[in-house]
Amino acid sequence: MAEYVCRITSAAMRAEPSHRSEMVSQLLLGERVEILDKNYGWVLVRSTLDSYTGWVDELQLVPCNDEEKKGKLAVCQDLITFISDESTGESNWITFGALVELLEPGLLMVAGKYYRYRGEINEYIPRRESDFIMAAARKWLNAPYLWGGRTPLGVDCSGFVQLVYRSAGISLPRDAWQQAELGIDIPFAVEAREADLAFFENPDGRIIHVGILNGDGHIIHASGKVRIDAFDHQGIFNRESLRYTHKLKMIKRIV
Repeated sequence: MAEYVCRITSAAMRAEPSHRSEMVSQLLLGERVEILDKNYGWVLVRSTLDSYTGWVDELQLVPCNDEEKKGKLAVCQDLITFISDESTGESNWITFGALVELLEPGLLMVAGKYYRYRGEINEYIPRRESDFIMAAARKWLNAPYLWGGRTPLGVDCSGFVQLVYRSAGISLPRDAWQQAELGIDIPFAVEAREADLAFFENPDGRIIHVGILNGDGHIIHASGKVRIDAFDHQGIFNRESLRYTHKLKMIKRIV
């Protein structure tokens, strides 16, 4: 099946083929998809990275060419910056966690074009270092919450976790309940350490939230914005509202 690639900074993935439909996720610049169906200017796509599906405006995708598979897969570490078209000098925005082909230092191939990039970029290989993950997470502080979002201009809880871990070369699924199926169970909150993932449930026991533990009784998570709150065996305690906002379900260790 032919692959296509996202040609813009972020493309909305929607539940139905309409701009009025709920945004379930976003594709980032350079991310590849397979097309499953078409409907009057919309395409139903499946991400080749995490198998997430949604409807995307077909004008926001281009076919993936062979040149894009000759470089090294690399991941953007800057929250948001720009790349410049090698031939025209035209700029395009790129955000944290975007995966691109690195042809040589400073030269990228994205959506069929050559770009110059002077920002921070790492080869996409696993770095199982908790301090690296925590430093990446802190870059996001105060980024606004957005359901389905995956950029610093709007991100949801599981998108935040997925991209932070991606920056360390570690692939996680898109949704919190899927992420909870990975890793090693940590039975007690006092045994948690930095970069562990904490999952939270609704009254029906369904996982609805995830965050990254600091290891010092705090958690970084996206709720209203990316923020740091207190954490213990009961869940997340918001010192502004003086109440528990999320009930702990489980803790998982990925690194």
